[in-house]
Amino acid sequence: MKLIYRIIIRIALMLTVVLGAWAVFFYIAVIDEVNDEVDDSLEDYSETIIIRALAGEELPSKNNGSNNQYYLRKVSKEYADEREDICYKDSMVYIVEKEETEPARILTTLFKDDEGQYYELTVSTPTIEKDDLNMFYQLLTLKIALSRAVFLHVGYRLQDFNEPNFLMLGIGFRFNGKYTAF
Repeated sequence: MKLIYRIIIRIALMLTVVLGAWAVFFYIAVIDEVNDEVDDSLEDYSETIIIRALAGEELPSKNNGSNNQYYLRKVSKEYADEREDICYKDSMVYIVEKEETEPARILTTLFKDDEGQYYELTVSTPTIEKDDLNMFYQLLTLKIALSRAVFLHVGYRLQDFNEPNFLMLGIGFRFNGKYTAF
């Protein structure tokens, strides 16, 4: 097997590993950032509802057109002691206005009023479908484009590799003592 083919195969393998690792880290970073922003929004919405409920003010309408939903219910002290005060999770929720089920981020908060009555507030907002965020085709297109560019560059640079003047040792060093300019 010619040396140029060995070099190209190794570069292709390296590109596959590097792009695969990059895709995994990028996916994790995107999902983490989306969840962080949605969680901040849910906290603000939950805080508004809790403040209004404790002050005895009118609560926001349950169908305000934003697809945000909330449920406020009284719970027992035993129930509140068994659960976490604040809990985030991803789940599917039914949106009445759209008459369909969508993926959502849900925040469940337990609190008690001045009289000692415990309440559970569940707020939810639709979020991205994480299953649809697979980047296989985008990653494949990127790999093909990078591979073509690298292979053309390597093939062009190594076409005269068998001549001693083009044999490179390290980065930019040639046998004739001249250094290449980058």
